[in-house]
Amino acid sequence: MGIMYILSKIFTFIVLSPVIFIIALFMGAFLAKKFKKTILLCALALYLLSISFVSNMLLSPLERPYNLPTSQANADAVIVLSGGHIPKSANLPLGADATKRALWGVMLAKSKNLPLLFSGAGLKEYKESDAFLDMTHELGSMLEIALPQNKIFTPKQFSILIEDKSLDTYENAKLSQKFFKDNGIENPRIYLVTSAYHMERSKRLYEHFGFKVTPSATDFKLGPKEPTNLMNFVPNFHFMNLSYTALHEYAGLLSLKLRGI
Repeated sequence: MGIMYILSKIFTFIVLSPVIFIIALFMGAFLAKKFKKTILLCALALYLLSISFVSNMLLSPLERPYNLPTSQANADAVIVLSGGHIPKSANLPLGADATKRALWGVMLAKSKNLPLLFSGAGLKEYKESDAFLDMTHELGSMLEIALPQNKIFTPKQFSILIEDKSLDTYENAKLSQKFFKDNGIENPRIYLVTSAYHMERSKRLYEHFGFKVTPSATDFKLGPKEPTNLMNFVPNFHFMNLSYTALHEYAGLLSLKLRGI
């Protein structure tokens, strides 16, 4: 039993991790007659991006500053940013990150008795806002919680409203600004709910469009800091995905800087 368990772990490590690709690249570099350095650099980059030591180092500056209890604020509303969805899901059709954002946003808005504006459409016919409404309907009916959906903004009253045209974070902020202007609020004060890794870029954009933002991050990817050990240097697809997430955000922050935001 013990030997079979160890063998299965070794098999999983070799086959279901980036190790096999990293080894193949290193072997290719030594066998290749040209582009040895390029292939070696690719192998090294693949290795580094797939270990927790590097993924945590990349994510930490984005996430740690927002891993705090939500500050008290005199807010007009809670805004929840979309984050992907899975059409035709049997239940909870928002993606994993978006579901955490939506749940925390609903909890926060209900506890503060504030309107909640969900912002996001996506490119599919079944929009992210549709998925959010379906999810809140599921929650309301199955948990017997009142989650009123509304088309009219009513201050200091919990209700769920939708902005269903935006395709990215810039448009989230721009169309949210239009929503509040249409409802007579020029400089809205908001609780902004999004994933912790996404908060810095989102906050800058909303402030650029005149919002006074109180961050309320969720969907944390990093746990408490732990001592460095051998496992921090073992490649894994999960850590590669976290590295991609962080690099995507850094690219977004760079684009804001280039645009003067």
